[in-house]
Amino acid sequence: MNNYSQYLEQFSHLSVAVIGDLMIDRYIFGQATRISPEAPVPIVLVQKENAVPGGAANVARNILSLHGNVTVFGRIGVDNSGKHLQDLLRTAGAKIDGIITRSEFPTTEKTRLLADNQQIARIDRENTHVLSEKTQELLLQKLENAIENHKIQAIILEDYAKGCLTFSFIQEIIKIAEKHHIFVTLDPHPANNFQIPGLHLMTPNRKEAFALANVPYSPGINRPLQDNALLKTGAIIMQTWQPKNLLVTLGDEGMILFRAKDLHPLHIPTQAQQVFDVSGAGDTVMATMTLALLAGANPFDAAAIANHAAGIVIGQIGTAAISYQTLLDKIQNK
Repeated sequence: MNNYSQYLEQFSHLSVAVIGDLMIDRYIFGQATRISPEAPVPIVLVQKENAVPGGAANVARNILSLHGNVTVFGRIGVDNSGKHLQDLLRTAGAKIDGIITRSEFPTTEKTRLLADNQQIARIDRENTHVLSEKTQELLLQKLENAIENHKIQAIILEDYAKGCLTFSFIQEIIKIAEKHHIFVTLDPHPANNFQIPGLHLMTPNRKEAFALANVPYSPGINRPLQDNALLKTGAIIMQTWQPKNLLVTLGDEGMILFRAKDLHPLHIPTQAQQVFDVSGAGDTVMATMTLALLAGANPFDAAAIANHAAGIVIGQIGTAAISYQTLLDKIQNK
């Protein structure tokens, strides 16, 4: 286990592009001690508020907190939320010249209201219209320039079904990646079952995987390697999408890794000690595993490192980024 630290030591030398649906996550924390006389809802006395990068921007945030380098690509609105998101990313150290602003679209924003650390409501502001061909072409041009200028070694695609990623757009991204001999990873959304070959890694959760495979959902049985429905689902995705690696996250059952058809699936038990909030855990898995693969880890070891990272962030409240030192300490002390 301590050998995993050798991969973390390489993270600061690695550069990744993150492309996808950019969001800002706002949190309103308060206390609820009585019910409103106007409606049967709690009255929340606000104590504090904060905002963090969300969606694809949270993957970038995780890469930065792991000491990696990142260039962000996507669409935001010409509004205060978009400006705030750019400021947050720039301050964290991200390159944001791949972000395009469009006045006709608002920046995707999720506001979560928490009372006594329990989420009681979420308010979403978004427009999910797909990118125009002109915008896609501009992003592709910016991507190729960034690969040449920043020596990008991998591309992470983050699909939240907010309109950034389309079938043709992903195809063009993969073409650029193949041209420059870098790999592409995807965190898919079941609303966009693109089935595009050429991916190095996919990281759906259990429900997303069943939807992508068009298999009726069934809950886990606490024995992933004997879970026939899960194994069938993984086999279908491997056959239809043809990724080199498929990592399905399973909550308290950990993760299962599917690889080439002649290799058996591998199970990675969960490392979580206590679960407070799973928001953004998939983002942490994608960021950590991509960096570990770039650092030279084999897929199983990369997934194990990502599993440790996920176990840390779900023990925190809100969309959290994994700390390099916290992950290193956990790996070295295991």
